[in-house]
Amino acid sequence: MNTVPGDEELPLVEHIKELRSRMIITAVPIVIITVVAFMFSGELLQLIWKQALRLIPEEVVTVPMVMYSPMEVLMTKLTFSLACALFFGIPLIMYEAFMFIGKGLYENEKRFFIKIVPLSFILFSAGAALAYFVVVPLTFKYTVFYSIDVAAPQISVIKAIYTMITLVVGFGLIFQFPLLLIFALKMDLLKLEPLKRKRKIIYGALLAVSLFISPDPTIFSELIVAAVLVILFEFSLMVARFF
Repeated sequence: MNTVPGDEELPLVEHIKELRSRMIITAVPIVIITVVAFMFSGELLQLIWKQALRLIPEEVVTVPMVMYSPMEVLMTKLTFSLACALFFGIPLIMYEAFMFIGKGLYENEKRFFIKIVPLSFILFSAGAALAYFVVVPLTFKYTVFYSIDVAAPQISVIKAIYTMITLVVGFGLIFQFPLLLIFALKMDLLKLEPLKRKRKIIYGALLAVSLFISPDPTIFSELIVAAVLVILFEFSLMVARFF
C-alpha cells in the first residue's frame, strides 16, 4: 500500500489517547462558552426576540413570549447557550479534527481541506446571518401580524426560540450547497460545462427543492431559499475552477 510521506504508524492505543486529548481541548472551551452564555441568556433572548419582531409595529401589537411549563425557560436558556457555544466552537473542532487526521493526508488533500473548511464556516455564517436578519423577522411578521384579526397571539418561549434556531441552522446548511457541488465536480460525478448549459432546468429544480426544504410555511421563505440556491449555484460554478 502507498503510504503518506512522513506518516508514522502508531499503536491503536496512542491514536485513542490523542483523540481523547483533542476532544478535551475542544470540550473545555465549549463548556466555558455555554456557562458564560447561560449567565447572559435572559438579556440575549430578549434582544433576539426584539429582532424577530422588529418588522411588526409596536403600536399595533405587542407579542410577549409565554411559558407553558415550569422547565420551559430553563430548557430554552440551556438550548440557546449550547447553540452559541457550538457556533463559536466549530472552528476549534475543525482545527483539532484536521490536526488529528492531517498526518494521514497527502499534500494535495491537505491543501483542499485547508481551502474548504474556512469556506464552509464563512458560508454557514452568511446563511445564518441572512436567516437571522431577514428571514426570521419576515416569518414572524407574516405569521403573527396577519393573524391578529383571528386570535390574540401568545407564543411559547421554547417553540419561538426553536423556530429561530431551525431557521438559522437551516439556512446555514443550505449555504453548504456550493461545497456539495464542488465535491461532485472534484470527484467527476458532475461536469462543469453541462451544468452551465442546463441552467434553466437546474433553476426549476432548485425552486422545487426550496418548497420542500424551507422550514417556514410562508411563501416568502420559499422564494428567499430559491433565490439563495440560484445565487449559490452560480457562485459554485465561479469558484469551482480554484479547487
